[in-house]
Amino acid sequence: MNYKHLLLFVGLTFGMASCDRLLEFEPGDVILAEDAINDAEDLQRLLVSTYDVVANLYGGRVQIVNELRGPNFGAPDNSLDFTAVYNRETTFFTGINAGIYTDFYYAIYRSNVVIENFQFVQDLNEVTKTRLEAEARFVRAICHWGAVKLFARPYGYSSDNSHNGVPLRLESSQDPLPRATVAAVYSAIVNDLQFAAENLPASNGVYATQLAAQGYLAQVHFLMGEYDLAASYATDVINSGQFQLDEDLDRFETDLVNTETVFGIVSQPNDFRSSWYRDNLRSDNTSSPQLAFSDDFAFFMSLSGGGDSRSDWYTAGTRALCNRFNNKEYFNIPLVHLTMLHLIRSEALAETETDLTTAIADINVIRTRAFGAGNNDLDAESTAEEIRDAARDEYRKETAAEGHWTDQLLRRGTMGEQIIIRDAPWDCPGMSLQFSNTETTVQGFDLNEEGGCL
Repeated sequence: MNYKHLLLFVGLTFGMASCDRLLEFEPGDVILAEDAINDAEDLQRLLVSTYDVVANLYGGRVQIVNELRGPNFGAPDNSLDFTAVYNRETTFFTGINAGIYTDFYYAIYRSNVVIENFQFVQDLNEVTKTRLEAEARFVRAICHWGAVKLFARPYGYSSDNSHNGVPLRLESSQDPLPRATVAAVYSAIVNDLQFAAENLPASNGVYATQLAAQGYLAQVHFLMGEYDLAASYATDVINSGQFQLDEDLDRFETDLVNTETVFGIVSQPNDFRSSWYRDNLRSDNTSSPQLAFSDDFAFFMSLSGGGDSRSDWYTAGTRALCNRFNNKEYFNIPLVHLTMLHLIRSEALAETETDLTTAIADINVIRTRAFGAGNNDLDAESTAEEIRDAARDEYRKETAAEGHWTDQLLRRGTMGEQIIIRDAPWDCPGMSLQFSNTETTVQGFDLNEEGGCL
């Protein structure tokens, strides 16, 4: 069976094979895996269902929530959930963070079921088994990482990262778990991604590949402040030759997978994959979309002066409306892309003051696309600090609305910079989302501090 495009249709096929019961088997239910998994196809379909949950998470929902915690978005128009996140006042009754938290752990749970139940499949060869495990561990890693970034203080908040992270679930047991330390969660994430990078196929349709895992490792190590490793993994992907920078500045393609997408969400008509972006940010289908860029972001963009093509992504006015997703009913969403990796590598090299020539080239290849050849290039004699600052500026511009900038500010806060996010310090109460109400029943589970950042 060809699974290449199964992700696109997984919602339509849940009722067609023996693992249906397992696909509905979520934490708290009682059903034996041996009753639901009979062959390799059942395991594959269960694996695909984990990608399906990831697609529902990263169809804009996680990205929007992360932007609302930071300075790029202005106050929401009228959504109570968005407003709670924006005001940094989420509680365990806030629906949006509870839904995200639950979905992260649905995908993790299903991934663990895949890993633990190879023994029930007689027709499973070693190559397929290794690939299935690598893909399941890839999904488990990116979901633990997504959860720990939203629901815990960032890596580096304490000197040994012994501060509370999120529950670390490496098996399908539903026994109540306390919050693991951030150190333990990040260690598990890196271990899973390293296994994935070593064992995923080089080509895997719309699913995870070796380079996708390396792209995530570059991001993870960058947030950990391990800049040598971040630069190395980014270089592996950049130098692979499999991806090319998109010249038209539109990574959110309809129908085609963008040339610089290393890993992302594939969408199609009526699957609602990109509906969070479409319904909340498009400025061409409503005069007052729910979300818009902040005055701070509009001012930041204005500092580029004339000629920056990325200025087309917003329209200044009473509200700085977002244009990145206009004229599209559905589109694919890149999660790891070449532009991001060039800018991660550039800043990482600047932080370590090594190979500044490559770091400058990374900046200039992005600026050439935005301004035109020879316009606004970074000088070849630029210092490490100048390169670092340029990389940060370009990163904020290029990832606008993609949900990454808040993470970068928190990283810089842990490094000792005086980071202020919308008139409040980066580590104020409320920056971390509150946990789902389900965790309030777990004895000894430490909820996040509430109170906002006033």
